[in-house]
Amino acid sequence: MLIRCTRKSVTMGDDVYAPHEIKFDLSSTATLEDITHKIKEMSYLPTIYGGKATWVLLKDSTPLAVIAQQWEQAKFFDNQNLTIQRLFLKEKEGNLFFDYYAQQDPIEVFATLKN
Repeated sequence: MLIRCTRKSVTMGDDVYAPHEIKFDLSSTATLEDITHKIKEMSYLPTIYGGKATWVLLKDSTPLAVIAQQWEQAKFFDNQNLTIQRLFLKEKEGNLFFDYYAQQDPIEVFATLKN
């Protein structure tokens, strides 16, 4: 399945390249965790001086995971083993968005969004 990602800009200069779209194919049996690994492998999310950028992965307005520059793995709101097929039921293309939370503590962001 084709996965299309966009992300929020991190600086005014970064706005020039908005909406920062990337597309890649993954098997329909790939998981939400596989998507986050692919994003990390592609170095899609900008790194921030100081090493503490926080991102939230969203489908529509539903948070799926928090990704922090200082973490090796994402922290998931839903089952990290949720397949793409189930995540994007009957959709031809999977659309995801990464919201930028600057240098906010990712644990606090996760706790706030989980409630």
